[in-house]
Amino acid sequence: MSDQNTPPGPQFPGQGGPQYPGAGGPQQPQFQPPQQPYQQQAPYQQPNAPYEQVQVGDGWQQEPPKKKRGKLIPIIAALAMVVVVAGGGIFAYGKLNGGKQPDAVLPGTAIGYLRVDLNPSAGQKLAALRFLMKFPSAKDKLKLTGDKDDLRQKIFEAIKSNDDSGDLKDVDYAKDIKPWMGDRIGLAVLPTPEGQKEPSVVFAVESKDDEAAAKALDKGSKPGEKVGRAFSDGYLLVGETQAEVDSAVAAAKNGVLADNEKYKADLDKLGEPGFATLWADFAGVAKLAGDKAPVKANPVGNGSVAAALRFDAQYVELKGIARSDQELVAKASDASELVTKLPGTTAAAISVSGVDSSIDALWKNLEKGEIGDLVQGFSEQTGLKLPDDLKNLLGKNLSVVVDKDASAGPKIAARFETDPAKAEPVVEKLTTLLRQQSPVQVPIEIAKDGDTLVVSTDKEYAAKVLESGNLGDSENFKVALPDVKGATGIVYVDFDNANGVLEAMGEKTSADVKAIRSAGLVARNTGNFEGEFTLRVVAK
Repeated sequence: MSDQNTPPGPQFPGQGGPQYPGAGGPQQPQFQPPQQPYQQQAPYQQPNAPYEQVQVGDGWQQEPPKKKRGKLIPIIAALAMVVVVAGGGIFAYGKLNGGKQPDAVLPGTAIGYLRVDLNPSAGQKLAALRFLMKFPSAKDKLKLTGDKDDLRQKIFEAIKSNDDSGDLKDVDYAKDIKPWMGDRIGLAVLPTPEGQKEPSVVFAVESKDDEAAAKALDKGSKPGEKVGRAFSDGYLLVGETQAEVDSAVAAAKNGVLADNEKYKADLDKLGEPGFATLWADFAGVAKLAGDKAPVKANPVGNGSVAAALRFDAQYVELKGIARSDQELVAKASDASELVTKLPGTTAAAISVSGVDSSIDALWKNLEKGEIGDLVQGFSEQTGLKLPDDLKNLLGKNLSVVVDKDASAGPKIAARFETDPAKAEPVVEKLTTLLRQQSPVQVPIEIAKDGDTLVVSTDKEYAAKVLESGNLGDSENFKVALPDVKGATGIVYVDFDNANGVLEAMGEKTSADVKAIRSAGLVARNTGNFEGEFTLRVVAK
């Protein structure tokens, strides 16, 4: 798929274009919206080219590459990748074996953590291999041949073959990796040390032979470079510098992550940890963002999130929970009613319930930060009054849906359960802004009935979305979203239909994407400032 394009006209901070007052950039001339309401425009006009050749402004712009943190030497990255996908595949999981886990040697001050256990059952290894064989790139790059492949070795060899630095040329899996590496790995993100701009990242790799592990690190290091390392209770701790590793070891003496009360409560709530477990502390992550955030506020409060990666022969699933000390989203649970009644020809859809209440909660939290100037500048540029216009438009519940038919241009619709009398003036403001900023006249059609307003790029599709459909009866939908009852938010993609849309727009879809049947994300508010979510991707 292509990179996201940078739209013409006013842009938010970080996009590289004009910035609104108070956003840190120079003040630009302010756009004055017309005083007269939007009048009927000419039908949708296209240049003398097929649809897929239509460009907006200067065309699709590739974002400049983002600066990356200095990477660990190749051997450390190789170890991490091998461990993540070895012994049964990145999605396999099974009953955890006994013994110490990485959280027992990593510091309790960690703000983020990833654990992988490489001792799944033989059945899970078989399922993972069969799943990976469905994806051409995995089969080709890993040189998979069948159910008896050793993924640990396959992944290492793939990494080694793509190591342009040559640091791994003398590292042999059978001699240098297999003899000492155990079944478990942990990765901890630690608070930014004083005097540094980036947080510390420390790996904990289970070691069966500390001497052999040290030799492997030295063998894979660049000349004159010695990787930061330490050995602690059956684990090899590795970091970019020795100072970072020593600091982590010292912090662990004052308390390990396994004894962190918030972490323990989250893992207990999560249940079966699966093959991989992820955990993060909201407050720590917000502090880490610091001055890099466009708005200096923590909209998610003091809480945490935990998730487990689990696998079935047919799909991969990430199941998680989130906790906070404040309400993050509304307690409404109507999203299932919204999404299941969308048209059966849907390629992709998002449905969210309790939108107006969620906006109130989010806005209240954002106002604690430096959002005032940003909002004022945005209002002056667009003529929108926030958050009132946003609430009037989005209403109580909303769905955004894309149809599989894109032969005459994409059919996109937004269905709002709101007061049309209050929402239509907001639509007019946004339509005027869109038409003034884009050389392509995008069609805007409206259909309404009672407390429902549909805005679409196609008149017939607007009426179709307004009616009750049968998306919930689709087999692709059911396998990706088997339980949507009580959902606050739902995201669904039918890849067969979505691929057709992309191809109609001139985009090429890879064979790997074509191997995916459907995907779904469901989230619920479970009360007491807690929620849960499940992301599932289904292969054909």
